Amino acid sequence: MQTAFRRLAAALFALAAVPALAAPVFSDDFSRKTSGWPNMQATRDSDLGFAVYTDTGRYQLTPVHDHTFGFIAAPKQSAGGNVRIETDLFLYAGIGRGAAGVACRYRDAKNFYAFLARGDAGVVIAKVKDGEATVLAQGRVPTVMPGAVDTRLTAECSGDALRLTAKGGGSIGARDAEFAGGASGLVVIGEKLAGTSGMFDDFVLTDLGAH
Repeated sequence: MQTAFRRLAAALFALAAVPALAAPVFSDDFSRKTSGWPNMQATRDSDLGFAVYTDTGRYQLTPVHDHTFGFIAAPKQSAGGNVRIETDLFLYAGIGRGAAGVACRYRDAKNFYAFLARGDAGVVIAKVKDGEATVLAQGRVPTVMPGAVDTRLTAECSGDALRLTAKGGGSIGARDAEFAGGASGLVVIGEKLAGTSGMFDDFVLTDLGAH
């Protein structure tokens, strides 16, 4: 009897030691205009980006300032800075060097981590500090036509580990611990007159918990 009790206690202890599964905080297929994302037909300097629902059920960001990140925070946020962000992305870079993707630990327009696909078929993890972007890791992703990328991005910020996986392009990773917390959301960058457009769909934000 004591042996059976000990086995049961050990099993219960093992279950208690299993970490909690990552919990989705927010997901959206952009089929409803009431899910909380900004929906506007004009530019806003406060966002540094142009955002609007389209008739195809996607969410669009288009730069309105040259070489400046436009950021839109997800309607719901995780409690901490350890997150996974997933989204489908169709990027058309136009005639400029446009890029779009997701961001984590966004403190303000000059300080955050960005996970981007570029029109030249590159993918990068970048640290934006005091408005200056530093590439921490880079890779490649297939193009669907010159200046355009169609992929799914999965970005993770977990402790000091940063990782970006792009469908069809593998994974890249880096380590940086300067930013510990902040908002998660969508980003775009390019030239105002270049015609850059980032189209997002099937967004998922997951809280990875404390590390």
